[in-house]
Amino acid sequence: MNQDQVEKLKETLGPLRILENEPLSKHTYFKIGGPAKIYFEAKSLDDLSLALETALANEIPFVVLGAGANVLVSDYGFEGLVIKNQAASTKIVGFKGTYSKHGRGIRNALVLATSGTLMNQLARFTLDQGLEGLEFLLSVPGTLGGGLKINAHFEVERDQFIGNRLVSATLFDPKTVKTKTVDSSYFNFAYDYSRIQQTGEIVLDATFRLDKAKDPSTLWQKAMDNVKRRNEEQPVGIACSGCIFKNISDQNAIRLATPNLTTSAGYVIESLNLKGTRIGGAEISSQHANFILNTNNATSSDVLKLINLIKDKAKNTYGLELKEEIFYIGDFSQES
Repeated sequence: MNQDQVEKLKETLGPLRILENEPLSKHTYFKIGGPAKIYFEAKSLDDLSLALETALANEIPFVVLGAGANVLVSDYGFEGLVIKNQAASTKIVGFKGTYSKHGRGIRNALVLATSGTLMNQLARFTLDQGLEGLEFLLSVPGTLGGGLKINAHFEVERDQFIGNRLVSATLFDPKTVKTKTVDSSYFNFAYDYSRIQQTGEIVLDATFRLDKAKDPSTLWQKAMDNVKRRNEEQPVGIACSGCIFKNISDQNAIRLATPNLTTSAGYVIESLNLKGTRIGGAEISSQHANFILNTNNATSSDVLKLINLIKDKAKNTYGLELKEEIFYIGDFSQES
């Protein structure tokens, strides 16, 4: 990225809104990551679109960062434009209802949210409206854009995926530099997967269809019970990026005869006696083995070494090819 490209970004996005060599460790859940050559916070969808269009027009490498969950940023940073998506808003845009002798009753509602909205905020909004379907996102880290990219979920066995409630979304296509509206089938949602992981398209906003809860207070209690259980099972209050690996397949669970045929990657890692293993400032959690913690100024290299240790041991012991759930940002060619 040359100085002419930097100046073009300043000219278009505003010199006071551009930060140079901004440490990305300040913007990730891991608290790890070198500097972004250029850093820009998009406060609206117009900001986001303008930044994307400018980067593409000037052949500037870019990455869109949400809340910084589910990512590992290289210690060498990112030699391009990092756009932090803070375009956050949520509103009800439609209702469907039925008529009865008791009057009009709401059956379901359409909720529109922009992609920089935190999933926790989206869950709170829908709970406050007495709407059921996304309550499992309460306390889940990350933004809506990232959530749709990975088809965010809570209890897979109960089919709790964000994609199940999606009606449509507006996407920005870097190949055509245009926006388009697609329905939920376009995403080809699966476990930890959506089509935009391959296409590179960026979510601008999304519309969900949610049901009116019969008892809003019971719905809130259900959501809070999920939060309590999540906090009991997963590390809280320490820098980490959520689960590192995807769960294993049902076929592998059967082949390995795991307890109750669990597909939990955490169980696999624990069975390899890796809980508590440390490299540098990074540690495999003793509470949930699918979490790597930044306990003492860990570097991305420390985390990467633990990831590779887990993958190698799973391969050699069980013949398993564990796949990362996290995304990598930056140049890792100099790390091992």
